[in-house]
Amino acid sequence: MQQSYQQLLEQKQLIHDSQQLKAWEALTALCPKIERQETTKSFYLYGPVGRGKSMLMDLFEQQIATTAKIRLHYHHFMQRVHRQLNELQGLANPMQALADDWAHQYRVICLDEFIVEDIGDAMILATLWSELFARDVVLVTTSNTPPKELYRGGLARHRFEPFIQLIEQQCLIMSLDSGIDYRRLNENGTPYYFINGEQESLRQLANQLFGALDNTESETVMNRQVPCLWKNDKVIGFDFWALCSGPRSQRDYMELAGRYQSLVLLNVPAFTYTTSDQTTQGTEDGYQRQSLPHLSHLDNEARRFIALVDECYDRGCLLIISAATDIEQLYQAELLKFPFQRSISRLIEMQNW
Repeated sequence: MQQSYQQLLEQKQLIHDSQQLKAWEALTALCPKIERQETTKSFYLYGPVGRGKSMLMDLFEQQIATTAKIRLHYHHFMQRVHRQLNELQGLANPMQALADDWAHQYRVICLDEFIVEDIGDAMILATLWSELFARDVVLVTTSNTPPKELYRGGLARHRFEPFIQLIEQQCLIMSLDSGIDYRRLNENGTPYYFINGEQESLRQLANQLFGALDNTESETVMNRQVPCLWKNDKVIGFDFWALCSGPRSQRDYMELAGRYQSLVLLNVPAFTYTTSDQTTQGTEDGYQRQSLPHLSHLDNEARRFIALVDECYDRGCLLIISAATDIEQLYQAELLKFPFQRSISRLIEMQNW
């Protein structure tokens, strides 16, 4: 049996937090119902960054006495879904076949960092989770936003609203909406984050941490050549523009964060705002979001940077950065201010790795 929340409190590995305790008690109340194969509500936990949402979900997943469970980051879940749908092309109802497969394998699906940014994903989620809920699959998920805020401002959002209503019907919704950002408690400077750091200085740091480096011109990522600076089998260095501009996607960052212990990123700019009317593009090529004021002229790159930080954090891959300004001032526009707060919090926690 893994350590429980109460045990971690007693051992002073956690600080008492009344909201966390309330959420933990609600999660543990699900366990006997799931283990007895009873129909039960799903669970949706939301709140600001650094409040312990992922920690609570992981404790729950570790302790629930069933092997029919899986814990995935939301982006990894969607990657698997897209891959399976491609394999099921030609079937009369591929979504039902996909739901049958997942329901056969899993009674509980734990999804971390639930967020919807793409109209295609929004439509897939609405149909898939309708089918999974109908098969008594339990969703336990964390998010930075309440259900009613999912995909806010997104293209054709009205088509997604029935899914929001479904989530509100099927899930016990709880908030960790205030309190300590626990990632900031142990701030001890920024040993892996430099303002206008020189390439040679970061190379020396990488050499000290991970051993001798080889000069190389490119790295194969998702069967494409991406320019890089140097690498060995543990660490690789990139210029920001090579890694976060152009045709890059979440899958590129999944592959890199799974392959290396650390990524070094040089020349990260300040994402300053502009009031000009324009559209922004998502991580995937071709997705256009509605025009909004106070965008950064680099919002496309900012989205990719957020995705990169998420993948490195989730895989335990240390991100060493040289940027134009300090962490708190990196994003100065409004459109991505909320998701960028997660990146800031995660970069601050990385300084203690």
